[in-house]
Amino acid sequence: MVNLNQLIQSLPAELEAEKRYSDQEVEITSITSDSRQVQPGSLFVALKGSVTNGHDFVRQAVARGCLCIVVEDDPGSLPGVMVVRVNDSHGALGILSAAYQGFPSRSMTMIALTGTNGKTTVSWMIEEMLHNSGCRVGVIGTVNYRYLDRFDHLVVEKAPLTTPDPVLLQQLLRTMVDQGVTHVIMETSSHALAQKRLQGILFDLGVFTNLSRDHLDFHGSMEDYFAAKKRLFTRFLKKKGRAVIVIDRGEQEVNWGVRLCTELSEDTYHLKVLTCGFNRNCTVFADGLKKDINGFSCRLGLAGKNLGLTSRLTGRFNVLNFLAAAGIGVALGMEPEQIVDGLHKVNQVPGRLERVQLPGAVDGDQPAVFVDYAHTPDALRNVLQTLKTLALGRVICVFGCGGDRDRGKRPLMGEVAAELADLSIVTSDNPRSEDPGTIVREVAAGFKSVGIDEISEADLFIGKGKGKKRFVCITDRKTAIHTGCSLAGPRDIVLVAGKGHEDYQILAKERIFFDDRICALNGLLSWNTNHLLKATGGRIISGSLQCLLASVSSDTRKLAGGDIFIALAGENFDGHDYVLTAVKSGAAAVIIHREVKDLPATVLAILVPDTQQALGDLAGYRRRLLHRNLKVAAITGSSGKTTVKEMTAAIFSRHLQADTDTKHTGIDPLLKTMGNLNNLIGLPLSLLPVEAGHRMAILEMGMNRFGEIKRLVEIADPDIGCITNIQAAHLEGLGSIEGVARAKGELFAGMRRDTVAVVNYDDPYVRRLPRNADKVIGFAITPAGRRYKPSVKATRIKHFGEHGMRFTLHLNDWKARITIPAPGVHNVSNCTAAAGIAFAAGITPETIISALTCYRSTDKRMQFMTLPGGVRVLNDSYNANPASMAAALQTVSSFGTSGHKCRRIALLGDMLELGHDADRAHTEVGRMVAALGYDQLAVTGSFAGHVVRGACSGGLPKEKAHVFSSTLEIADWLYGEMLQGRVTKGDWLLVKGSRGMRMEEVLQELEHRFATGIKEGGKK
Repeated sequence: MVNLNQLIQSLPAELEAEKRYSDQEVEITSITSDSRQVQPGSLFVALKGSVTNGHDFVRQAVARGCLCIVVEDDPGSLPGVMVVRVNDSHGALGILSAAYQGFPSRSMTMIALTGTNGKTTVSWMIEEMLHNSGCRVGVIGTVNYRYLDRFDHLVVEKAPLTTPDPVLLQQLLRTMVDQGVTHVIMETSSHALAQKRLQGILFDLGVFTNLSRDHLDFHGSMEDYFAAKKRLFTRFLKKKGRAVIVIDRGEQEVNWGVRLCTELSEDTYHLKVLTCGFNRNCTVFADGLKKDINGFSCRLGLAGKNLGLTSRLTGRFNVLNFLAAAGIGVALGMEPEQIVDGLHKVNQVPGRLERVQLPGAVDGDQPAVFVDYAHTPDALRNVLQTLKTLALGRVICVFGCGGDRDRGKRPLMGEVAAELADLSIVTSDNPRSEDPGTIVREVAAGFKSVGIDEISEADLFIGKGKGKKRFVCITDRKTAIHTGCSLAGPRDIVLVAGKGHEDYQILAKERIFFDDRICALNGLLSWNTNHLLKATGGRIISGSLQCLLASVSSDTRKLAGGDIFIALAGENFDGHDYVLTAVKSGAAAVIIHREVKDLPATVLAILVPDTQQALGDLAGYRRRLLHRNLKVAAITGSSGKTTVKEMTAAIFSRHLQADTDTKHTGIDPLLKTMGNLNNLIGLPLSLLPVEAGHRMAILEMGMNRFGEIKRLVEIADPDIGCITNIQAAHLEGLGSIEGVARAKGELFAGMRRDTVAVVNYDDPYVRRLPRNADKVIGFAITPAGRRYKPSVKATRIKHFGEHGMRFTLHLNDWKARITIPAPGVHNVSNCTAAAGIAFAAGITPETIISALTCYRSTDKRMQFMTLPGGVRVLNDSYNANPASMAAALQTVSSFGTSGHKCRRIALLGDMLELGHDADRAHTEVGRMVAALGYDQLAVTGSFAGHVVRGACSGGLPKEKAHVFSSTLEIADWLYGEMLQGRVTKGDWLLVKGSRGMRMEEVLQELEHRFATGIKEGGKK
């Protein structure tokens, strides 16, 4: 809180404040210009804006508890409210906000940048230079507001405006002072200068980068625009402050930098001016410039020394940006070597000629794609001129113009692109309240005025007008960017201009996520003929070349227009029989391994040796293109792999939600195997939808014969691999549990060396498997497994029956007590496996714990249900083998023991693919049912007799063991038991069997009967 009298006394005489208030001591709790934010004790400043007038909301502010009103117009009688009348409430708001925060800017070195283009880039360069010199730097600019706190953590806040309003600005400066920031770099927009948002701040240094046409909808003329920029140096620099001015004219008719130098040389301003440019008479200059697509090198002349500078940034305009940053270094008295050393460390500036590349593609196989913020004619010219000199092939420019802004620059930008680009794609930018089509047409007028032909989108794909300058209008920005990237060859350059770092579009009043960089990556990923041929090694046998294709599909029922149909052939079907159906549904390309008659000439047909192999190759190719941008975790095992996948997904999702870089990207950044798509067809189909917005993928790998996991590893190329356990399953194809171990072990054996293997130390078969990964993270829940000192372990395990499990989770030296709602000790093992995978991915222990405590079982996997009448069910009907059957039986046997007597009934189906061991395994299941105290047993399947014999030999009365021919008969029997009250509220049913047994049908039939009133045998 601040004393009101002291606050008002901070207003300078030039505001001619008429103060009407008593001498009563009043404490102000906040300052605002928004009446909706007024709280008791606030000071409200009424601003006159272009849309609203704050004076209209004075009484609303008073009603909300305002203590003081600052106005330009007399508000009339306001009993009990202090009124201060000034001649400029905008200026007053800045001064009052600064005073309220204790004038924080006075405690730091303040550096201001202004100019049409280059402010953000120069701010980034100065920041790196100062950081390198040991300064603690805060930045307030277009991309974000950021600073290091006292613990050296980078704090980043969204930037709604390049220069924030005075209240937020002064709050931010106060925070920076309190966190130990020594130097602040501020981008000062012409709007902020005109609207006096900087009142209350005097800068030590000011930078002028350039001036070209922009914001004339606000300023009206270039003279007024220049006057606003000049105000930084005449009104907001300290006496004897320093001005750094770039005096390179570029393409401008007026050299605004030279003019500013001339006008500031007057004695009245008392400023020291440092000039920057390519002229050796400048204070800071560059010569010997050499540049290419990968950057530039030159010699910097500064403070009497000539030093070499190289950078990954490129372009003549970026050299000028470096000179401006170096000028600040000189003005601050830094040594030349110190300045150059800091500038050497400058990396990519977000959205400023930012190179977009697929990390897994060879440079020579992809075009050079750049995203830039250029949204003025001059900025677009600078960037295109730079790229034109570097291009070995065509320059393709994708750009648009914003709505509700200077309409006069639209045709000018069209003229610039017409002059310098070989192909231009005019599209939407931020249309705001305007019709995007209207904006596009106004840009197109610039092309037509200089005689450049417009072609249609369809013409692009047949190469119409190839070899001469052309332009096309594609209003949808996503399609435009994808088209430009897909059309470009390896020698071409694509510029996506206008939005740069911005991650949104404004359509009418709606703000939607849109990031040109992500969109350009997806454009490079878009399927085209070149990608299909490289991925599959196939050859074109008919049809025209298609440049931009949609998704890969193997199902004509789900196929959409523009898709690629791949004709898979299985034991019971052959996709080649449906190729013509796919074409009728809109398929633009087909991949086949035998020729199909009557294919239309417009459809691209690619012949491959094996379409199933090609499907995996397509998915693997796409994954390799994304390479390090996508972290892939692969999970296999005899049981629990789906649960571990879901637990891991819950952790990854929680982690990604907390990551500001992945918020609001329009898609879920986590890709995972859906359902049971985990085989040689399912895994590629799960992976193929991956795109640039995905950050992590979790893929489940299933198999029933040797070599399948090996092939899945080739496709997925996992960074992390986990084998949950090895048990007797799929023995028909693998022969023995040792065979299962060898088949599952193909995961560890096939992974790259720079990966992480997550190993179950409780399982001797998993523990002994050979592995390629350099790093191992072990997990264990048993004393035997914990002997091997795993990184992840569970101790002090406690059962809560149907309410779940409690245990202590250890992640190296970190530990926490955790309760999970999933019952059964096997789920504790699943938790440690998921925690191990997440730990390998670098996720914090706190995030791991938070996600696991909220985990809920998925469909048909230890899923709780309640039937009519209150009968409880554990539905674990997704699959079964001896180990998972034992885990489920043991879990349900612990339910309902806390003071409530309940019946437990096992409804079981066959465990399939157990080979010669099947008879013994099913007999053992029956014995376990009896040993665990189940009250009744209902079984179906080929091995039902063995289960019953085992149960009876174990002590279960014969009349309690029932064999049925189908799941429908089990439902008949159980329905009768429930109607007659022999199975009632609180009793527990376990439903379990292999996937092929469809044991969930028992529950579906029961629910249907209770819903419709059908009785036993299907009779009403």
